[in-house]
Amino acid sequence: MSQFLVPGAAAPSDPELISAVRSGNGYAYGVLFERHRRAALTLARQIAGPSDADDLVSDAFIKVLRVLSGGGGPDVAFRAYLLTAVRRLHI
Repeated sequence: MSQFLVPGAAAPSDPELISAVRSGNGYAYGVLFERHRRAALTLARQIAGPSDADDLVSDAFIKVLRVLSGGGGPDVAFRAYLLTAVRRLHI
């Protein structure tokens, strides 16, 4: 059972989730996805339009997962890093 599925426990912070992702915890990345997906979609719709937004967000999340899995990426500012990935992939 994942350390993030403890009933009644406080929600883990982004830095805790980032650390868990770097350790191979896929569930932690799912939590980050659910937490930040809406913000990424909002930005993607603004810059790419509704028809391309879902693909742009998916590509950005995949890119960020690869970076985190390799030990890189942010230690704290996950949302800012993700939104930057959305912007850069759109260019």
